[in-house]
Amino acid sequence: QVPQYDAVILCDFGHGLIDREVMGIIQENAKFLALNCQTNSSNFGRNLITKYRRADIFALDQKELGLAFSDYQQGEEELLLRLARHFSGRGWLTQGSQGATSVEGRELIPCPAFTLKVKDTIGAGDAFFALASLSVAAGAPMEVGTFMGNIAGALAANIVGNKDAVEKVNVLKYAST
Repeated sequence: QVPQYDAVILCDFGHGLIDREVMGIIQENAKFLALNCQTNSSNFGRNLITKYRRADIFALDQKELGLAFSDYQQGEEELLLRLARHFSGRGWLTQGSQGATSVEGRELIPCPAFTLKVKDTIGAGDAFFALASLSVAAGAPMEVGTFMGNIAGALAANIVGNKDAVEKVNVLKYAST
């Protein structure tokens, strides 16, 4: 059923649900593939984004970028450009309190974080990925995706323990402000 959808937003948390067969089906059949491949305490070093060969858009954090190539000689900017070349695509590096950097071709565009108050960072990257990738999948430029993603991340960083969802009305209010 994958080809029936305009976009596939894939969050691979590294718990075994997305095996090689599922990866192949999605990569071969998705019209637009947004990819987030997370590193966590149960899969550290074994769930690298580079196991995928295709993504139209991707998002990862600083630790995940460093692990992707196991190269501590190159800086974040060069590693991000290298990952974009790997996918022949574009994406984002989320950088916590520093915001996020988008990459498209050889162009890197930083965007600051939109909050100085943080209650809990759990889920902020997921919120960023969800809204940023949906924006780009809908046809928005990368800068708009980064902007919308940073809004979602800022709102999520002020929700303790994912108790509540980031709601559309709050995103729209934040964006208009």
